[in-house]
Amino acid sequence: MSSRRYDNPPPYSHSSSEADPLTGTREPYRRHQSSCVFAVLRVIAFSIIAFTIFSISISLSKDPLDPDVRERIRKDWDIELRRHEEEVLKRIDIKKRWLLEDNDRIRLREQWRTEVEEHKRELEERRKHEEEERLRLNMFWTDLASHTCTTYATREYTARLVNVPSYYNRRVEACMATPVEIHGVEYTPKWCEDHGPNNVVGHWEVNQYEPDCASYWNWYKDFGCVSPGSGQRRIEHYLENLPSGADWKEFCATTPASFNGMHFMGSEICFQWNGGTYGHWVFDDDNCK
Repeated sequence: MSSRRYDNPPPYSHSSSEADPLTGTREPYRRHQSSCVFAVLRVIAFSIIAFTIFSISISLSKDPLDPDVRERIRKDWDIELRRHEEEVLKRIDIKKRWLLEDNDRIRLREQWRTEVEEHKRELEERRKHEEEERLRLNMFWTDLASHTCTTYATREYTARLVNVPSYYNRRVEACMATPVEIHGVEYTPKWCEDHGPNNVVGHWEVNQYEPDCASYWNWYKDFGCVSPGSGQRRIEHYLENLPSGADWKEFCATTPASFNGMHFMGSEICFQWNGGTYGHWVFDDDNCK
């Protein structure tokens, strides 16, 4: 078998190359890229020009040397001035109304003061007139009587007003103005009952020189703290000298008490046990904390 030798390779054609498929489309891509860049530049340039024109127009629209601008500024000032004048007028009107209201209040206050003084003067004149008439008619008390004790150290008294004319129509006023002497002291009635010309009854509550009505506390007892840590202590007293027939609750609540440096006008809690009356107090105590 014979063999062939290839000392020289076959020649390549100059019309083709291995790089042809890679570089063959590069030129159209470059043209497309250049057109895009150009378009962007045109947009940027147009934006700059538009912004410049807009800025110039704005600056020109605010130029005080421009007659149109001055006219517009003058109109704006006129509007602001009118608004300011309206606001000033409103404030002046409000101030006037306030002054008128103050004057009205002052006038009403003076009128009220005058009416009060006149009313007091009329009452005083009427009282003097009634007093003169009562003295002229010589009204006086009779049948003065003492009654049960009503509260601590206080007793009720009654009496009948006599020498009252049948035509006299101010019997209650005469009763309230006529004093009576009890224990050497003159008292006017606390209230009056009108049962007719010769049956006007006055009532007194006398809280002086009434020892039989003066109850007092005895048998002081300390029950200690209400509970551990409560901060409160409980005290009890027994009520002595309770008047016969008297309201034990009233006397328990009005009989004063003093202990541990404290003073009370009466018991906080009242109760009865085995016929006796007791008072109960609860007060703060640091020793119970």
